[in-house]
Amino acid sequence: MPIFEYLCRECGHKFEAIVFGEQKAECPKCHMAKLEQQLSTFSAHSHSGSAPATACGQSSCCMKNDGGCSMN
Repeated sequence: MPIFEYLCRECGHKFEAIVFGEQKAECPKCHMAKLEQQLSTFSAHSHSGSAPATACGQSSCCMKNDGGCSMN
């Protein structure tokens, strides 16, 4: 389910909204529809205690080969 970020051109409020199909978002603060869609970034959180994986998904291969991945 996509979540879009908007900036209200009327009052400057920045907010997120879930918009389905032909629906139009409106500012929850001033209820205007003069909005500018913002570029959203992807974020993921982990509760694992393990070390973060490298770009190829391995735990340490990129560190062993002078910065080059042995998987590539």
